[in-house]
Amino acid sequence: MKKTRFAFLLMALLMALTFAFPAIAEEEGNDPQYPTVILEGNPTTGYTWNATVEDEAVIAVEDDGFASNAEDENITGAGGFQRFELIGQAEGYTTVTFAYARSWEEGVTPVYELVYDISVDSDLNVTIVSTTFIVGEE
Repeated sequence: MKKTRFAFLLMALLMALTFAFPAIAEEEGNDPQYPTVILEGNPTTGYTWNATVEDEAVIAVEDDGFASNAEDENITGAGGFQRFELIGQAEGYTTVTFAYARSWEEGVTPVYELVYDISVDSDLNVTIVSTTFIVGEE
């Protein structure tokens, strides 16, 4: 059980660090891209990633939904990835926390939490300043 939990923890951490930093579009008509956070999960277990934003005036988090792993696409109950886009709203600094938990379990510590400290500049470019990964209790 501990090996499975450690493997999942390691995979979640690696996936959390697999985000695209903003690229400034040089061509006319193209909007700059915003950082994307992609987290591994399996909603068939009841666990999903949910985002909480400390200051919604500074940043918006758009949940782009869940996508199954390509190789497991036709397997019922297979895991996959949740994708979140971080969109600058106003200049400032805030924190976004992603929690992996069952939504109906109140008062229960999430299995995992990812805490991003985020800075948004005057051009609404988003920079992830730091990341903290927290493992909950079993």
